Amino acid sequence: MESQVGYERFFGPDDIFFSTTDAKGVILRTNRTFDTLSRYTRDRLIRAPHNIIRHLDMPAGVFKLMWNDLQAGLPVCAYVLNRAADGLDYRVFATIVPIHGGYLSVRTKPLDTATQQAAEQIYRVVRAREREAAARGASRRQIGEYGAGELARELGAIGIESLQAMTLEQLPREISALVSAGVRVPAPPPVAGPVTQILTVVGQIERDTNLLVFELEEYLRLLTSMAGTEDVLLDVANRAEAFGRVVGGRALNTMDRADALASQVIELSGATTPALRALPDRMDVLRQSVLELRFSVALMRLLTLMVGRFARSVLDGSEEDPAGSIHDLCGALDDGFSRLGPLCIEVEEGAAALDAELGRITPSLDRMVRRLSRWVDRHGGRGASGAVAQAASLADRGAPEVRGMAALAAECRGLHLPFDEAVIRQRLGLLRSALAQVD
Repeated sequence: MESQVGYERFFGPDDIFFSTTDAKGVILRTNRTFDTLSRYTRDRLIRAPHNIIRHLDMPAGVFKLMWNDLQAGLPVCAYVLNRAADGLDYRVFATIVPIHGGYLSVRTKPLDTATQQAAEQIYRVVRAREREAAARGASRRQIGEYGAGELARELGAIGIESLQAMTLEQLPREISALVSAGVRVPAPPPVAGPVTQILTVVGQIERDTNLLVFELEEYLRLLTSMAGTEDVLLDVANRAEAFGRVVGGRALNTMDRADALASQVIELSGATTPALRALPDRMDVLRQSVLELRFSVALMRLLTLMVGRFARSVLDGSEEDPAGSIHDLCGALDDGFSRLGPLCIEVEEGAAALDAELGRITPSLDRMVRRLSRWVDRHGGRGASGAVAQAASLADRGAPEVRGMAALAAECRGLHLPFDEAVIRQRLGLLRSALAQVD
């Protein structure tokens, strides 16, 4: 549902729209909502360059970064200000994915307004710098490259590593807000036919992935809790290293009980310290896998909504050239789901490996602390001085933080990703069968 305030046109969360282009960004297909919002006729849009709707206030650097990622085969998301043929502005959250021979761009109403506003403030700063560069005689290519560098720098200043990092983070947020706003795959009408079958199948897929979204949020919650302890882990690693150092100040006689204990502490320290230092990287790899899986699930949810709403619009007789568009949309959905199974396995195996590693480290640390404490007792106990006093302090402190980490890892491993690949494959098979009947 449209509204207008000043020179800006607004639309509702239900108004999801798309376009497909060739590899050079020339428009091949659109849906009715795209045509309506842009105020261009279909004849004017088809075979036109996609920058026909580009707003002059958008930095060239945004599109340069987007193209860099797309040409690398990566999906990309961005907040974009467009201009319609009647001169009114409209804002979108754009998700663009490579498809065979070109790209599919799905647009939704931006709902994470805080991030949108932060992005637009950066756009204003970068666009002003681009205009200054243009005034100095920079070419369009130079402006794009310069703007891309400035945009990357400004995003980094607010803690966003790259446009790709923003893509992984923002699509799940926008889709979550979209679902919270009540946007769903429409119910199929009581008429037979392949398009109704497609609508029915994507509705089933929507329900199949509901629990998966929830479980991924739990993964991220646990991993974020663990990631916040990186400095603590390094402190424990330094402590474990010190365990071995304080008892190893002289040549050891393993026939002596105290020296035998020292030798065991040194051995455990040498094995455990590198494993502790490697944990932050292992956790970061797992977190990245979860972020990629969460993004992929959000993308599938977006494409599911787009297919469903377009199919319903086709059944209502509102769309032109529906066959080609349905094939493009369903093809993107099929390709995306084919990657979900391996990603789920990667996440679950990563969680299991992290749990197993902490399961090895924790008892090693416990043994180290016990042997260090016994070594202290054999050298005069807690009242001694020098290295013995230092060792006593380390033994008393121990490494309880790792036990808390191990509990989080075990909880993470205990999560089950409710993704039944066999069921999804069956759904996709039905989707392909229905597609074969669409002409």
